[in-house]
Amino acid sequence: MTTGRNAADRYLSKGRELVKPVVLGIARRALPVVERASGTKYVRERATGAGKSSGKPKKIATETARAYRKLATGLHGATAENTDGWTVAPSTREVDAKARQLARLKAHAALSDSLTQGSSFGPAVVKAGRSLVAAGHLADTVSVGLNLRSNPSTEEAGRVLLGMAYQRSSDPEVAWAQFEKIEDREIIVAAAEEYYPTAIDTLGHEALPLLESADKAGETDKWSAKAVLRTAESAFCIDAFDQVRTLVEARLDQMEDDADSAVRYELNRMRDWLPGGKHLEPLPTAGKRNFGVLSYDQPGIRSRNIGDYIQTIASIGHLLRYENLSFTGDNGLTDLFAKLRQSVKEERKYAGPEAELNLVEVYRDGNVYQDIPEDTWYIAFGWYMHDIFGKSFNIPFHPNLRPILLSVFVRYPEMLTPDAIAYLKKYGPVGCRDWQSVAVLRAVGVPAFFSGCLTTTVDTLFPAPSADHRTGTLRVDWTKGGKGPTKKQTVTAIRDKSFPENLELARNWVADYAYKYKQVLTSRLHANLPARSVGADVEFEPKNKSDSRFGGLIGINEDEFDAIRNGILDKLSVLLPLIATGTPEDEIYAKWAEITADDMAVADEYLASANLPVADSTAIAASVNDVERPVPEQDCTDIFMTVDNGEQPLVPTMLKSIDAHASQPYRVWLPSGALDLGEVDELQAVLSNGSVHILAPVSFDGIANTNDLVQALLPELFPEHERLVVVPAGAEASADLTELSAIGLGDALIAAKHDVRKNRSSGLTLMRRIASSFGDDHVGALKFVFATHAGMSEDFTPFDPQIAVLNLNELRHEGTAERIVGLLADIDISYVDALQIAVGGRYRDLDSDWNVRANWETSDNPKIVNWSRQTRHFGQMALNR
Repeated sequence: MTTGRNAADRYLSKGRELVKPVVLGIARRALPVVERASGTKYVRERATGAGKSSGKPKKIATETARAYRKLATGLHGATAENTDGWTVAPSTREVDAKARQLARLKAHAALSDSLTQGSSFGPAVVKAGRSLVAAGHLADTVSVGLNLRSNPSTEEAGRVLLGMAYQRSSDPEVAWAQFEKIEDREIIVAAAEEYYPTAIDTLGHEALPLLESADKAGETDKWSAKAVLRTAESAFCIDAFDQVRTLVEARLDQMEDDADSAVRYELNRMRDWLPGGKHLEPLPTAGKRNFGVLSYDQPGIRSRNIGDYIQTIASIGHLLRYENLSFTGDNGLTDLFAKLRQSVKEERKYAGPEAELNLVEVYRDGNVYQDIPEDTWYIAFGWYMHDIFGKSFNIPFHPNLRPILLSVFVRYPEMLTPDAIAYLKKYGPVGCRDWQSVAVLRAVGVPAFFSGCLTTTVDTLFPAPSADHRTGTLRVDWTKGGKGPTKKQTVTAIRDKSFPENLELARNWVADYAYKYKQVLTSRLHANLPARSVGADVEFEPKNKSDSRFGGLIGINEDEFDAIRNGILDKLSVLLPLIATGTPEDEIYAKWAEITADDMAVADEYLASANLPVADSTAIAASVNDVERPVPEQDCTDIFMTVDNGEQPLVPTMLKSIDAHASQPYRVWLPSGALDLGEVDELQAVLSNGSVHILAPVSFDGIANTNDLVQALLPELFPEHERLVVVPAGAEASADLTELSAIGLGDALIAAKHDVRKNRSSGLTLMRRIASSFGDDHVGALKFVFATHAGMSEDFTPFDPQIAVLNLNELRHEGTAERIVGLLADIDISYVDALQIAVGGRYRDLDSDWNVRANWETSDNPKIVNWSRQTRHFGQMALNR
């Protein structure tokens, strides 16, 4: 490819100018000290006296202040006051700002260094772009990418930058739209870490010929180790195991012993999950019926959370209650069961049926890759799902598994694919650990009830001693300080231990609560509930009380705690003997439906107890009746332009672009205060096809954000209109906006583009995020979840309302204004989020070119480039491609 020496010289010169040796030297010396000391209490507390004898804290603080002053003066921007005194460290915010500047400089340095060392322009740009993306400078990466793409000699270098940025910020399809147009093999090899995973994530098996062609040409040998790993992960998730094996084994054969140990470790792990690896070895089937013991391994990662293993210990207690049950199978598990059997509470013991269960280790998140024996039953509890390599979920479970779905937490609503929903319906009702999961499952049609957490029953294996000798206080991930023993529930070392060893560790962990410490202070759910179960005094203070994990498990009294524990004990005491004695599958699931019927009825009643706030229609009418409202004009398109704070200077550009492309009359309506009358007159003088107007101001009790209020009231402010086009001031049109007024809407409430940003594929997830913002008001968060999920039958993809066509007749018919105003007045929520809740999936997907968000996507033929709340030059560059 012809890279263009002028372009290379220009970038080399710019890199040398920006990355002055003195600045890099300052940064290298200062940043490690700043990172250690800033944002902590180390300097401020210890410098006052503790440690004066050695002088070390004072020395570190002095170095911090001096180094930061040099760094701050070497980079642009404000500096902390009094940084020359040794007792004052810069704030975290200031250090972060300087770190961002430094990352930008390092990216330019990477580009100039690569060119200096003889690298081609394209690969040098990849290296610089990767540095920018890693530091979170996606806007800069997009800006440079759009600029390079506009020049034929650097077009492919621009596309690779855009693809790299969009891979981080958007759906894979958006990134692949850039990558697939690159033909320069040097660029593709340099960007293999992003290029090939994106191809596989977008095209699935259709991408494998690209991978095989690269391997045949010897290009994979030139890839970085991380490129091999990331590509293998994507290929693994589509079951392309032959290609994964080729990549992994070839790279492991090439790697030196001292080369990138972390990547080598992950490649070896992945090989263990391929067919023939240790995770697919046949499991023992000596017993008459197989029973799974839940474990926590999967191709992506192995749990290092003791809380997971505590849940499994609790589940084991339900089996060991039956004195006539015997166990075969995995020797490590059978030995542990024999040991734990000695500690079962007398009052929990049952004779039970004389039967034998064959114990097999079942991976919660990776069982589809195991060789599970036929007819393996198990209690399926805990966090569902931990995704595999961030891409796929292990549901439906292995076909040989028969799950009892109890104490389930649905972490990601995105896991609820049509296949997953059908699977959960087949084996439901689903007993949920928390009430949010009940609401989510019911919103997609899965029968569910609240069971609470299995760890409330862990006391089965911890009989109370005749005398309680516990003393002192243990802090487990406690964030409020205090003296005394502390523990962290996340222990990396457990990843290298066997499953039985980790269960033994978990058992000892709970024994501390039962026999050693009188009080437990914790932010962890699975320290709180097990410690309460075994009788410790517990103070539970999570970081966020409205976290979706805690609904129904936080703020509960002893009676409520006991009700959870007894409900789980009673249900499993019915099912486990049936499973052990070989009762047919259909009879067991029929019994499960029978014994959970009362809980389902309780859930029906409880979920129906919450409603979203709705504003009084009379009050809304009063807020708009006294203001002048637009009257429709024949063959004239009405457009409402949103103007966020700081966007006032952008209004003229957007207006002129609308006017330049309009084929018929239009009127643009601005919110009150966006422009003064003089500015309106000036703009009107340069418009040839339309006119610009200011809406009268409106107000409503409890709503301070007038921009949000005006948008909420648009159906009432335009009472005789059938539809209204909405655009932001921070945009530029290159097509006729009056075409939008002719779009067919049917019964859709609006037309808007689906949100292309990464992790914006689920409306249920969006509602959960909103609920989590309630903070200490966990009761309000739960009611919000109940009310927003009520009446839903399926999930929906969130939309981007910045550019939309409103179906005003339908919005008025549905009372949307009352619903949105009610949310704005009663809940700390934005108009955008309130509109998502009110509309849900009732929108028509707008053609993507009508709303090109430059930070997250680009287009070769944009009709509107939208940089609202972004940097303006993105849109200009896209239009000048």
